Amino acid sequence: MEINTNKPASWFANHKRILLRVIAIVVAVVILFYGFLIFLSYRAADLFNYVVRERQLFPGNVTISRISATPWGRVYFNDLRWESEDGMLLADIPEGTFKVKILDIVRMKIGTQTVTDLIVNKGYIHLVLDKNMELVGVKSSHESEPKNNDKKKTNTIKITGVNGNRPFDCHVEFRNGTIEAEAPNRHFVMERVNMKADIHTRDTTSFNLSAGGFTGTVAANGLRLGGKINFAPDVPTYNLYLNISDCNPNSLGVGMNITDPASIDAKIHGDLPHPVIDGILSWKELKLPGIAFNNLKGDIHYEDGKLTASDVTAVAYDGDVTANGYFDLDEHAYEADAHGEKLKGSLAAHDMMLVCDVTLDLHMGENKSKRTKVIRGSFYSGKGKYHLIPFNGIKGSFEQLKDELIFRDVVISFAAGDVKTDAFSIIDGKVHLGTIYLDNGQDILKVR
Repeated sequence: MEINTNKPASWFANHKRILLRVIAIVVAVVILFYGFLIFLSYRAADLFNYVVRERQLFPGNVTISRISATPWGRVYFNDLRWESEDGMLLADIPEGTFKVKILDIVRMKIGTQTVTDLIVNKGYIHLVLDKNMELVGVKSSHESEPKNNDKKKTNTIKITGVNGNRPFDCHVEFRNGTIEAEAPNRHFVMERVNMKADIHTRDTTSFNLSAGGFTGTVAANGLRLGGKINFAPDVPTYNLYLNISDCNPNSLGVGMNITDPASIDAKIHGDLPHPVIDGILSWKELKLPGIAFNNLKGDIHYEDGKLTASDVTAVAYDGDVTANGYFDLDEHAYEADAHGEKLKGSLAAHDMMLVCDVTLDLHMGENKSKRTKVIRGSFYSGKGKYHLIPFNGIKGSFEQLKDELIFRDVVISFAAGDVKTDAFSIIDGKVHLGTIYLDNGQDILKVR
């Protein structure tokens, strides 16, 4: 009997050649895929470089110190600087990142929808808008060729507004940066800006923005702005909220020369070229020549460069004040009327020996374009005392001339007759008396 000492071949030995081929194919696929990813990463960077080099979309001069990309279309850059053709700085970004569509990377197709996500850290952005509040300064990749030695004509892309012709669909984050925006007769610089936005210029764009302070046409210490803009209709519409804290009214340039900070809480609606703002304006303290208000609050309405204030209430000299007015930001003009009741005469005249309640009517206005200015009014009181001497009432009118508050036709009625004065004034809180007469009903005697 013979014994077979040969062992049967193992499964690996029988399929060794097949397994080696499979492994070789897998390795080849991995190498090819890895190579393709490397190709995509370079392609993503090349896409950006191509846009910069050929000046597509962004006219002017764009420089950058470093750029890198991942195979998934994420591009990182440092020290990006964009200047317009006339030398205006449009962007200065120390570091940022954006994501582009992989299909656009492969095809080297460049458009306004190529970028789907953008993050900017501590950057500066300069937005230029036209009279219709449409963003300009971005041009088409298809420019007409110069003919007969004529200058090259630029087809500007209008990405927002009534005539928007290029869609944008992009998520944007702006972190601790500066945004400068300008339009005809408007200019703002916002600092310490943080913003998140989902931009869809053929549908609804939503965003939330906060700024630590801004200067320009309006100056303030804080800003919150957000909500939605609907670009679907032929004329886009606003649905936004607005909060401005510690606003400097003097920055409006309407001539009031007021630096006491104000706050605004409002809603923005209306069409994109013509925003309408409705809200509440408030001052903790508002000092005007000859009178100071506390806890001032009222309704405001802004439209076409004009701001109206209505149903305004305040406290002045421990009395109640109501007011209304309007401000023309384009004409640099304003007018306001106020009516006060139960104002304490001792506080108004800076003399504690005067005890009475005063009713006041005040009119203020200025037009810088026409170089006109007026502050005037009238007042009267009921019974009271002055240095323990009782009187039946006080009445008169007043007008501000430069830094002086001049009172005219002042009459103090006593039981024995009326005391009249041609004028007295308040300068730096001190009362300066003019000529005083005593009218007892029969004779007019000069007392002082």
